[in-house]
Amino acid sequence: MTGNNPRFAVLVPGADSLTFKEDRAEAARRNIEVHELTLPPFSGHPIDNRTAHFDAVADLFVDAIETIRDENPGAQIAAIGRNNGGGQLAWALARKIAVNAVVLVGAIPEISLYRKQSASASAVKFRESLANEAEVARIGELRPLDIIFSAKQWPITNCLMQFGQNDPYIDETAIGATASLAERFRIEWLDDDHAMVSQESLQQRWDYIDEVLKAL
Repeated sequence: MTGNNPRFAVLVPGADSLTFKEDRAEAARRNIEVHELTLPPFSGHPIDNRTAHFDAVADLFVDAIETIRDENPGAQIAAIGRNNGGGQLAWALARKIAVNAVVLVGAIPEISLYRKQSASASAVKFRESLANEAEVARIGELRPLDIIFSAKQWPITNCLMQFGQNDPYIDETAIGATASLAERFRIEWLDDDHAMVSQESLQQRWDYIDEVLKAL
């Protein structure tokens, strides 16, 4: 990094074992310093404790951004949220924390609908984790955590959302939400899977970050 405007990217991982190895390499090539959050594991009731978990992740994200800005006045900051981490990043941004560019990678845009209606294995597993049909009927209580809703509270419009055409988590339950989000943000459908680490996906999201930060 050179000059008076150092560049940073804060990475919010998903709930799976996927790493940011490829993104770290791409960031290093572009002289962007990376801060990857270590998230607490989720525990508790799948519905009742979900907001508290998102709040805990949001606290970590806000702390990371504030630390970077305190230590690097004038810093340009991007944020990437991967898979479930994309929804958590979206929730954190609703706190009006200021960043310059956002990329959501393979993030389910309306996860409450996905968990309620999708035939995908992970959605079925979520419903099976609930005690009874009355609890299944409560899945809609998670709607405020959906990206399509939390994004309405963002102070930023510089956002790229990448979806893989071969990602089993992005199914017909995402059609309406992605169409709505496309009215405000940049949407890319790529020949990729859940990991979203093809060379095309990597290059396009980091080109986007470069483009936004250089325009500041």
